[in-house]
Amino acid sequence: MSYGSAVGVAALTPLWTDAGAFTASTNPTLAQVNVWIGEISNTLDIVLADEGFVVPITVASAVSSLDLLVNGWVKDLVEHSRKAGRFYSKKTLDEGMSPMLVIDKEIHEWVARKSFGLRNLGVPLNSTGAGRHVASFDVLG
Repeated sequence: MSYGSAVGVAALTPLWTDAGAFTASTNPTLAQVNVWIGEISNTLDIVLADEGFVVPITVASAVSSLDLLVNGWVKDLVEHSRKAGRFYSKKTLDEGMSPMLVIDKEIHEWVARKSFGLRNLGVPLNSTGAGRHVASFDVLG
């Protein structure tokens, strides 16, 4: 399951679409946008799983937030592919920052900030209920 959609990305980047949609002839193409959506969604699921969540997330209110995030990050990649946007700034280019590494860092930061809220929304935890930030111990008798 992927979060976000090509339609959602197109709504954020109408300049790079064909009448509001990505197609086989736009730059980037619909196929490329869908690849980016899948890659970022997979990375997001890995980080969410690392925090102890069952993935993919299916709680509607959480999914809508994840959709918006993925659409925004893919929008950034669309703009970068067109030599525009935040990943094509002089600072980013001069520092040699990889867009995917920046997105990965932002995914980790977002999940860490929203972990408590996701739990409160009822997003299920894995069978142990533990993510990497949950301490465990044994009681010796």
